[in-house]
Amino acid sequence: MKRIIILFLCFLHLFSNLTAQENIMPEMAKMRELVHTEDPQLNTIAEKIFSQCILSKLFAPILPALPNKWFSPGGGYVGQWVWDTQFVLSAYAPMGADAVIRGVYDNYWQTIEKNPEAPRGSYRFGMVPNFLRDWPPLGFSQIPILAWGVEQVYRQTGDRKLLEQSLPYLLAFDEWYSTERDVDNDGLIEYGAYKSVGKADMVQTARYETFDSFPPMDNMKLTKHPTRLDGGEWYGNVEGVEQTCFLLMSEQALVEIARELGEKEIAKHYEKIIHRRIAAIQAKMWDPRKKFFYSLDRDSDRPIDVRCIQGFLTLCCDAATKEQARELATELMDTTRWWCDYPVPTVAINDPKFNMKGFWRGDMWPVTTYLVAYGLNRYGYHDEARKLTDKIVDLFIRNGVNERYNGVTGQPLGVQGLGMSCSVWSMIVENYYGVTNDYKTICVPQGAKGRRLKLGQLEVGYPQNNQIEICSGFERRLMVVFPAATSKARFTVSCDGVKLPKAALNTSTTSVEFKTEANKHYLVQSDK
Repeated sequence: MKRIIILFLCFLHLFSNLTAQENIMPEMAKMRELVHTEDPQLNTIAEKIFSQCILSKLFAPILPALPNKWFSPGGGYVGQWVWDTQFVLSAYAPMGADAVIRGVYDNYWQTIEKNPEAPRGSYRFGMVPNFLRDWPPLGFSQIPILAWGVEQVYRQTGDRKLLEQSLPYLLAFDEWYSTERDVDNDGLIEYGAYKSVGKADMVQTARYETFDSFPPMDNMKLTKHPTRLDGGEWYGNVEGVEQTCFLLMSEQALVEIARELGEKEIAKHYEKIIHRRIAAIQAKMWDPRKKFFYSLDRDSDRPIDVRCIQGFLTLCCDAATKEQARELATELMDTTRWWCDYPVPTVAINDPKFNMKGFWRGDMWPVTTYLVAYGLNRYGYHDEARKLTDKIVDLFIRNGVNERYNGVTGQPLGVQGLGMSCSVWSMIVENYYGVTNDYKTICVPQGAKGRRLKLGQLEVGYPQNNQIEICSGFERRLMVVFPAATSKARFTVSCDGVKLPKAALNTSTTSVEFKTEANKHYLVQSDK
């Protein structure tokens, strides 16, 4: 019976795929109006990304697991993943389909409410399954960046209804992750599973919660909960740097969402959790001798000595100190470790576990390279982030849009047009046009003169290197940063030709902050 159901779902997916291909042309025409640059080559890349990774992967509902439209990751998988979809929705946000996006998120929320194996009050309540398709859902989760994804969308659309609908479920999901994936309550996150999936055993199923074949999990074991008398061997004995950082990214987003909705106590609560989690990363995961972050054995706090890309992900959630960030940026540029022709490999080139084609064992994934660039920008390493972007854009031009690559040769590996490879478009937006991923800070790139970007409800242009033109489709508070400005720089901001008074501006030595009105045109200028 189960085989018949799977065959039926595959047929349904194929039929839906044909339907999606028929409907993609008008969506592509809409995309060209809403998302474009001054550069024909970048426009071609954007069109390939939207066509292959996003618009062709939006499908009709499949009951009961997917009551609303959903995005397929690609590669023949029929269902909605957790972490892949966040990158897709962030790129899709400028298309103005707020109701569709709310529906995609509601697919997650209704699973929390209706999962028959996870009723309220149970250990499993609040879990969002790795992959939505089967019912009852799968018994494991995935990389926990749902709140980060919601905030990414909101900052581009201003859809307050999305925040209001999402917050209760984001809190439930974080509560589940913070307890069921931190059994020793030290702030560091592990992996686990309540039941196996397909032909995979329980350990491999637990590995699916993160980078499936990541070397730090090679010797992982599942144990019973250390303090509960009931339950099964559901809890992994490896504490992951990347998983802890991803949860931090979402908890930081939860603070921003709570503030936006006026929930001050929730924001304060999560500020304390964030502080404690970062302190745990600092105390246990940083090796001061090797100057890198390592995953740990849960029970002994012993570092798992494999140099993986996870160390750089501490930059994405402000878990690294400024000194550690400097060490990581220097390490990244080391050609014997990371800086191959197409960085960043998932395992260091000189590590014994490195395999240039290995699945999460030395291959290069666009999505993790994007996250490294994203983290570098947060610490001011804009040149390094731009160089990463140049390399990945060159790779896309040469070898097309793919799931992963051999970083040494550039050979495409895995699935063509994988959904979350759309994250390369986010790299372009941030590093060529200066629109950071919070969509309220614009960091003026070096040599930006002549560049123009339309990104849905935000337009950015650079008439001169020391000028930026901005138009937003809704009110937002914007900060414009001129990294090259001197301490003597002075900033002026004009709205539709009228200079704003100093009282309306918040300035520092390199930045100016002000509130925009909807559909007004602003010119920001630095005199140095």
